Amino acid sequence: MAQLNTLTANIQREWLARILDGSKRIEHRDATDYWVSRVERVGPPPFRLRLINGMRPDSPEATLLVDRVDLDIPAGQIRLHLREVLETLRWDPAWHARYPPLPAERPFDPSALSTETLVEIPLRLEVAPPLLEALRPGTPVTFTQTLSDEAFEQLTQCPEGTPLVWLAADDEARQVALIGATAPLFGDTVDCTVVALPEGA
Repeated sequence: MAQLNTLTANIQREWLARILDGSKRIEHRDATDYWVSRVERVGPPPFRLRLINGMRPDSPEATLLVDRVDLDIPAGQIRLHLREVLETLRWDPAWHARYPPLPAERPFDPSALSTETLVEIPLRLEVAPPLLEALRPGTPVTFTQTLSDEAFEQLTQCPEGTPLVWLAADDEARQVALIGATAPLFGDTVDCTVVALPEGA
């Protein structure tokens, strides 16, 4: 691992504890110019992520292996996927008692859309006809898409809420809720996850 580049960042102890116990497998950073440029400088993964809890020389820290980096477009966040813990320094295992593991992430609940703020945006994505045919209310569908600069900007500037976008194939179009849009930071495509709205919605 000595040949891998290293990205260094501060982290609160409660989140470092959850990373070390395995219940937090993704570290987030705001997708500002500062953080995007720092991640780009260490290059595409794999690389090492050194997380330090504090500013003192004797602060606890851990070094992780990052094997994937993507951008959560609607949230405006960089996601660093943590494959394994490479090293810990000055970490006291007793701290885990103060910060229990995070609960497992719940699967998507279609009924949650009824309480979400749905935001219509003028985004139209051309897709293959079988994708439209596969849409069922409440069932998430994920596909890979290349977005134009204009479409990418529409997503990044979307008001807070769940975006409603159009999927079009031939002469047919359907409005769907875009519940996820992630793009590899070192790539050109976007993984979109959508769910069809109930009839009459």
